[in-house]
Amino acid sequence: MASPVQDARVEDFLNDKFQTLADLDTLDELLSSVQNQQSLLQSQACILEAAETAIHDTEKAAYEHSEKLLNQAQLFQQEQIDIDRRLQAIAASEETKDAARQIQASMDKLQRLEVAKGYVELIQLVHNLSEEAWKQIDTNPKAALVPYKELQHLYKNLKARHEETEEAAVHLVYHVKRTTSELWDSMKEKLSGEFQAILTRMGWPSTTLDVTQDPAFEVGFCKLLDLQEPELESFLHETEKDKECPVLLPLEVMAKPLGLRFRYHFEGDKQTNRLDKPEWFFNHILTLIEDYTPFANTYIQPLLDKHLPSSGRDTVLEFITAVLPMLRCKIRNLLPQIVQHAQLLSHFIHEMIKFDTVLRDDYLYASYGTDTEAIWEGITHEVLVKENWFAQWLKVEKDFALSRYQNIVNADDAWQIDYDSVEEHEAKPTKSAVRVKDLLETITECYRPLTSFMQRLRFLIDIQINILDQYLDKLNSSVEAFRVLSSSIARAVQGTSKEEADALKGIPGLERLCRVYGSAMYLEGCMRDWGEDVFFLEIWEELHDRSLNQSNQDKDKQVAGIMTMQDVADKTSSAVVSGDDDGALFDETAGAFKCLQEWTEEMIIEHVGNSVIEELRAYTRITIWSSIESDHTGSEDSNQPHSTLTISPEIAQPLTTLSSFYAYTSRILTAPSFRRIVRQTMALVQTHILDYIVARSQFSAFGARQLARDCTELWAVSAQFAPPPVVEGVTRKLKETCLLLTLPMKDGDEVPESEGFQDVLEEAGLGGGKSLMGIRTVVGRAFEDNEEARGVMEELGIRELLVAEVRGLLRRRVEAWA
Repeated sequence: MASPVQDARVEDFLNDKFQTLADLDTLDELLSSVQNQQSLLQSQACILEAAETAIHDTEKAAYEHSEKLLNQAQLFQQEQIDIDRRLQAIAASEETKDAARQIQASMDKLQRLEVAKGYVELIQLVHNLSEEAWKQIDTNPKAALVPYKELQHLYKNLKARHEETEEAAVHLVYHVKRTTSELWDSMKEKLSGEFQAILTRMGWPSTTLDVTQDPAFEVGFCKLLDLQEPELESFLHETEKDKECPVLLPLEVMAKPLGLRFRYHFEGDKQTNRLDKPEWFFNHILTLIEDYTPFANTYIQPLLDKHLPSSGRDTVLEFITAVLPMLRCKIRNLLPQIVQHAQLLSHFIHEMIKFDTVLRDDYLYASYGTDTEAIWEGITHEVLVKENWFAQWLKVEKDFALSRYQNIVNADDAWQIDYDSVEEHEAKPTKSAVRVKDLLETITECYRPLTSFMQRLRFLIDIQINILDQYLDKLNSSVEAFRVLSSSIARAVQGTSKEEADALKGIPGLERLCRVYGSAMYLEGCMRDWGEDVFFLEIWEELHDRSLNQSNQDKDKQVAGIMTMQDVADKTSSAVVSGDDDGALFDETAGAFKCLQEWTEEMIIEHVGNSVIEELRAYTRITIWSSIESDHTGSEDSNQPHSTLTISPEIAQPLTTLSSFYAYTSRILTAPSFRRIVRQTMALVQTHILDYIVARSQFSAFGARQLARDCTELWAVSAQFAPPPVVEGVTRKLKETCLLLTLPMKDGDEVPESEGFQDVLEEAGLGGGKSLMGIRTVVGRAFEDNEEARGVMEELGIRELLVAEVRGLLRRRVEAWA
């Protein structure tokens, strides 16, 4: 029976749903809705019941699992305690220690077995790869390369791991390396032998073969190219700069009979094998190249283009590469035999340089794979640099050059002047200077073909500049000896003999100085010309660039033997280290020769001037200038031209000496040098006459004219060898002196047209027969005051003399004060 609460709810529900009679129409819908809700509630009740059952089962299982874990934990703890107890007992027993050692030994043995197994497997792999490659070599060389490359790769990896493990597998690495190498050698030998048989059958090494008639030639040729493919690829990726390009295998096979012929002629007891004839085997190689070039271009080049299309190889260059090994072998055998023979070694290297030059210039040879812009360094570089023969060769060449130099300077005609070696207007050198120049140019041609900057620089400094320095020292010593022996004090101290003293006087002494001057100027000019030579310009540019790129830390770095950049600059040019672009290789040496020229020129001027002044001693002793009358000149006319007077006998010899000096120096020296000497000599003579004659004497009219006549002759001697403008400037003062001393007694007298100082008068407008002021008129105006004195000086064209000097000269004219 339902509870009152439920009845109340039902009643409320019915009252709510059926409030009117019309609501009874919805009774069916209401019943259907209630039934649906009842079904839903029943299904939810079932689900709830199932969930409660699952929760109950889960709780039960969790409880049982927890009990089980607790039991297991307790059991494990008991077992752990038991194990710990047993371990403590075992650890205290010696038998346990022995067992541990046995176990460790077994583990070590097992590990070794594992390693041995790996070794065996690796060796088996190596063997299998080798066998596989060998099976393929006959039919398909390219297929044979696949296992060969795997073997190579295996070796590289094994070697790398071997190095990482501190070389723990030496024997294994060696075995793999040897197997790889033997496999390559075997494959190469097999295919080379087959190709050699083909060549022999065809008649190689005949140059007239037509290989297109036998297809086997191309097959054998290309098999070898295929076999060499890994080596060629490896070379292209090689980072080592000095790595030699491998010879193409087919060309190596073709070169073998040529090598046999070469050894037959040049390594046996044949007459062609001579130590003093290296040019024979060099020319033999060049002949081979020339003879087989047509064959190579006709038959070999198409095969290379076909099978190595992207390589761009030139057959002739590859053929040269193939024949060079026989030459290298010959050179290695030859060098020890000639090393103790300087001439043989020098001759051999010169011929080797010529050989390299032919290959480089005529065939444009360069080893394949090198920079296209790089110059082939040649066999010479291999011998001199890689095999360290350069120092030995340089010593030989230096000793030989210095020996020739000594022969040059010690020759009987070494210091004779060579008039035919230069143009007429150039300074005349000695024969030794010309020969030294020829020697230096020969040395240049000796090392010009060298491609090494260091080697060129060593030749330049160690030999050429060394010879120039020695020659410069010899010239300097000659001038210094002349200077010392010319000194009166030195002659007295050293006791110079009469013959030695006479050799320093006059023309002999002048010739000695001119020999030095001409030689110094000649070689200085040569060095200036060499500095413009392309060869020396290349050395200079390289040296200059290296200096600019050199850091401060590299300043002490050796660049030529034991020489630093500063040492090189001291020998060549200071511009090397200063950064100046206007420099040349011979600046320092040429500058030293230039200084010697200047010093020698001063000595020449001093020698000529002193010689003339020495000759003027008798002339300076004349004391009758004030008493010379008309009977002395043979004329009673005090205004007669100087040309009608005869020169003083005492000045005849000085004039002859001066003329001979001028005649000699005009032939030996250049025009500018000669003019400088004339000017300086005339200046010395003028000063001597003014100081020792004019300044110490009184002059009558005739005495003054006699002095002017003598001076006119002096100027005439100079005019014979040099244009008047050369000496007019330096003799102006003496001319003005003669003009003042020879003024007429009275105003209005005409100036004779043949006076020696016409240029002075013409500047004053007094030339052409115009009259002069008398001596007393000039004296009166000159002593009136300075302004008047300068006025009369201007009228007379006097501009070198000072007012005081003019007055002093006028006081020396005796008639002016009579």
